[in-house]
Amino acid sequence: MARLFISYRRKDSSGYAQTLHEDLLQAFPGMEVFRDLESIAAGEDFVDAIERELDRCNVVLVLVGPHWLSMTDAQGKRRLDNPNDPVRMEIARALTRRGVRVIPVLVGGAVMPDAAELPEELSALGRRNAHEMTDKRWQYDFGELCGVLEKLPGMPMRSAATDSTTQSTSHRSTTGDDDLPLPDSLKKPVGRVIGAARKVVWGVGIFFTFILIVAVFVGEQETTPEPAPAPAPFVADDPAPAPVAPVAVASLPTPTPVPAAPAPEPERDLTGNWTMVDAQGERIPLTLTRQGNDLTLRSPRINVTQHPVWQVYNAVLIQTYGQGVNDIHFEGAGEAYERDVNFALNIFANGNVMINTGSLSLRVANSSTMTGTLRYNSGETSVVTLSRSSGAAAN
Repeated sequence: MARLFISYRRKDSSGYAQTLHEDLLQAFPGMEVFRDLESIAAGEDFVDAIERELDRCNVVLVLVGPHWLSMTDAQGKRRLDNPNDPVRMEIARALTRRGVRVIPVLVGGAVMPDAAELPEELSALGRRNAHEMTDKRWQYDFGELCGVLEKLPGMPMRSAATDSTTQSTSHRSTTGDDDLPLPDSLKKPVGRVIGAARKVVWGVGIFFTFILIVAVFVGEQETTPEPAPAPAPFVADDPAPAPVAPVAVASLPTPTPVPAAPAPEPERDLTGNWTMVDAQGERIPLTLTRQGNDLTLRSPRINVTQHPVWQVYNAVLIQTYGQGVNDIHFEGAGEAYERDVNFALNIFANGNVMINTGSLSLRVANSSTMTGTLRYNSGETSVVTLSRSSGAAAN
């Protein structure tokens, strides 16, 4: 069986790794996809597991996010410069394996680092042609990646259903009842049912893009001190008794001002209640909790039975399964790095039925505003803004 290995830094691209992992499993049902967070059992030695998987895989996808190259440890040293850094170790081992294709995948607007910026044992990675995956064209870029993968030796062909959906850059196609899942009373994820409903309601927009609004990032303008004036040349109080030849007096150079070193970025307390507003004015409350660099996100259960878009959606579900969606909510886990915050998201219906997944990438503007991008695994991408509120915490 073909096997694929996803290498990534959790604080740099965990949301992208989760979405890519799920997309690959759907596109290549006959292929195993290794991602450390889900593929290593509790108590298993991390290094041994990585070695074993690299020996068995056909392809290694190296996810390079905006902070992949510059990420530092607690001592302020670049992680890639540490020979024991897990990401460095797994890439170095992959580059030495014969018959293993190592493909850099750029996400989050990252650029491919030069070979000279990498440790010697990773310099070969800098010479590899990278594949870029953008938020706005994720489905199209993913389809292009699938086309590369299925041409490699030992790799399977992608499923016919996925091949047809990746020809569109907007959303997965829905052609009939065959696109719906086959659970009883929504006991399994119904993400593909969303596709059937989307066919009906796409023209009026989907309510649960949930978190949308454009905010203005207020930059901090640094001021530079004015240079000190040059000192005046010395002039004697009493004139000389007789004329003498003038003596040139060299002017002192104007001192160059030295800008003050910027203060270190303080850790921002993101714990609390936030409100998300989309372009249509829909408001969704969220509760964030931060412990160190780790964050969690949760929304309350929101009743959707009276919302016009979900009424159309529920009509499809009730007709097919005899049961619709009464409420939905978000749950997410993520990490913060300086001003960047990344979440991996799960979307649930009726309390505990997962209907979709995605990722949320945010930039902290100040203590009360964050802006960024929400991407659903089903294909939609939206610009989002979170504003701090004083409402009740999520249930």
